Amino acid sequence: MSGEAQTLPDQAEVVVIGAGLVGCSIAYQLAKRGKRVLVLEARGICSGASGRNGGMTGAGSALHSAAGQAVYALTRENLRMLTDELPRELGDDFALRLTGTLDLATTEEQYEHIVASVRAQQEHGLAVRLLDAHEVRELVPVASDRILGARLSEEAGHLWPFQLVHALARGARYHGAEIVTWTPVVRILSENGAVAGVETERGRVETGTVVVATNAWAPQLLPDLPRGALVPARGQILVTEPVVPILPYPFGTNFDKEYGRQTATGQVLCGGCRRFDEDEGLGHYAEKVTPRVLSGIAGTLAALFPPLRRVRVVRAWAGIMGFTADGLPLLGPYGGIGGLYVAAGFNGGGFSWGAAVGKAIAQLICLGQAAFDLEPFDPNRFARGDVTWANPFTAGERNNPRAGQVAR
Repeated sequence: MSGEAQTLPDQAEVVVIGAGLVGCSIAYQLAKRGKRVLVLEARGICSGASGRNGGMTGAGSALHSAAGQAVYALTRENLRMLTDELPRELGDDFALRLTGTLDLATTEEQYEHIVASVRAQQEHGLAVRLLDAHEVRELVPVASDRILGARLSEEAGHLWPFQLVHALARGARYHGAEIVTWTPVVRILSENGAVAGVETERGRVETGTVVVATNAWAPQLLPDLPRGALVPARGQILVTEPVVPILPYPFGTNFDKEYGRQTATGQVLCGGCRRFDEDEGLGHYAEKVTPRVLSGIAGTLAALFPPLRRVRVVRAWAGIMGFTADGLPLLGPYGGIGGLYVAAGFNGGGFSWGAAVGKAIAQLICLGQAAFDLEPFDPNRFARGDVTWANPFTAGERNNPRAGQVAR
């Protein structure tokens, strides 16, 4: 349904901006708790990063030792919700397959990182184990001799992103939420230190509570967010023609900068290689593919799994992720403005967070507190001093998004 055909309400109890995974999850959890919710989306449901990613999900991250406990708690709850709670409530399994995932090492540096990450994740109780090269090839016979070893994460797998997001949207509507698409929000309105409404290209909506769930586009609605705290990061993906089952596990490599999986239809999907993009993809909102990146992705697939070098690529696309200065999302009340919340900046891994984030933000709004430790994700943390770029997902890349033309 187009925005022109939809009536824009003049008021709502809660306005959620963004109809991707996180926005629809928040709307569903709020509506289920009895809130009168309006979701406003500039394009269509699942039209941004949520519909342009690899669909991998899992518990934990080896990249955030200082915030590890909070990361593990949220991502574990996310996985539990995807496997148990949401399929029952929404009547959809989202094509979720908990196959486990492989983090493949092709250099000594990558292998040392995997060894350390296995140790750290095992200390937090995650089901991970270290594989040597022979064990990798036992699991994936087409794996290259260049692979030195891998981390097998058993609490992980993949799903079909559109199924999950649209199931959450249907669930939100079932509980009374309205979702109005093709209606960009121009700005958030406040009076006397509290949210008063939002102004859209089609008119004003009065509300006392707003959640910004626009990921990379959050800085456009939060002009006082410090420069470099959250920046757009263009990611590119290609997909091949269907082939016989060849990759039983989703995979990542090069510190998760490259990743992929084989879908249920037999197509092999692979993304990454931002280092070959203009400004390594940082600071760009244009959803376009570039030849150097696609060539790099194809080369990655061929190097990891040599038989795939003969397979034809049939499609490619780009999506805009939200990367934060420290690699952790922005979750919670924002800016000292009563009724304003942010849930953005998922660094390309939103499907390991979105379901649980929806629950946590709904708890904050309805109860005043969440059942999770959100302190490491405080969206105001960058306002306390100069922003230093230390995002682990861009380690080894050249750009600092606060410098020059990259911070846009």
